[in-house]
Amino acid sequence: MLVSLGAFSPFALAQVSSGSEEVVREARPSQSVENVFREEHALFSDRLTIEPGINYSYSDRSQLALRGFLALDAIFLGELNVDTVESHITTFDINTRYGLTDRLEVGLNVPFVYRSTTYQSIGLDFSTERDSEATVDEADIGDVSLSLSYRLLPETQQRPDVVLNFGVTAPTGTDPYGISLKSDTDQGGNLNYPTELPTGNGVWSVSTGVSALKTLDPAIVFANLGYKYNIEESFDDISGLDGDQPGDVKLGDSIRAGFGTAFALNERLSLSLSYSHEYIMKSETTQDGFTNKVVGSDANVGVFNIGGTYALNDSTSVVTSLGIGLTDDASDISLTFRMPFQL
Repeated sequence: MLVSLGAFSPFALAQVSSGSEEVVREARPSQSVENVFREEHALFSDRLTIEPGINYSYSDRSQLALRGFLALDAIFLGELNVDTVESHITTFDINTRYGLTDRLEVGLNVPFVYRSTTYQSIGLDFSTERDSEATVDEADIGDVSLSLSYRLLPETQQRPDVVLNFGVTAPTGTDPYGISLKSDTDQGGNLNYPTELPTGNGVWSVSTGVSALKTLDPAIVFANLGYKYNIEESFDDISGLDGDQPGDVKLGDSIRAGFGTAFALNERLSLSLSYSHEYIMKSETTQDGFTNKVVGSDANVGVFNIGGTYALNDSTSVVTSLGIGLTDDASDISLTFRMPFQL
């Protein structure tokens, strides 16, 4: 006889009774729980998962430049310039995952990036009320990445599920080096802006990390820690000026950490709250044997995420996530829709 314990729990156990013997086993997790494992950890499913998705992010940056001095702590004498950059980035990607074993999973992510950035600067025709404005668009493939996840410790009642992650990213996107600048000074403005936008970093990178996940019915808690190393690369031109200026670029490495919790509300629906933080170190350039750190290239990116998953059926789900930037270096808002399905 099969008796179900906690029939409404996504982490239900089942008991099988035969004569005087009774065996307790763990039932297959609900689809909502599997969705959380897939998005926040690793599922190690023996079915191929194909996950198309779209992400939109928006950021708005304003910079005030003062050329002069402040008289009597109240009156500014000189030139005042306000520059604004509005950035829209839409990424279409396909992420495929396959569990080679119950401990090893491989993944491949192929992104296509569309970017549109508007540059504004006050001071057209030397007016303090008119703006110079230019918009630059770019669409191209992004940087393709390959990942490998290994289950170091399976989850028990006392310990979480622990997974080691490894990744390699190839510079398949358009790199940001040697992009020339345009100026509208001949039209009475003071705006300088790039002629094109990058869709990738232009360098190979490798990453490693560890993630842990523990199911605490009806909640799931998770955390992760990782490090990304960017390999130094040589380019024919690393300036935006006329004339090639060859040099080497070492993008700053980054350290990332995150934690959160998810709730499997029923067999199909789950909600999650999480916070992620990434510290990006300063980049370096080397020309003619001299190495210089790039001022302002370091960053702190903190994002608060609200997400949800809904299982349409046993093989297809809908995943949504809203990211809210909490630091100056983070995007103001990021919205993601994904639809993983298994074959």
